[in-house]
Amino acid sequence: MHLTLATLLHGFDFVRPGSKPVDMTEGIGLTVPRATPLDVLLSPRLPPHLYG
Repeated sequence: MHLTLATLLHGFDFVRPGSKPVDMTEGIGLTVPRATPLDVLLSPRLPPHLYG
């Protein structure tokens, strides 16, 4: 799990669509889920031939 997350963070740029701030409202449940999901757009940092 840690390696997968590190690979995503290292290999891609994360951008939020729009300019609204992140909604941190909590939903109902035992694990305190977010009331609204976080939307992000991923764009590769490196040239495509390096991901093969």
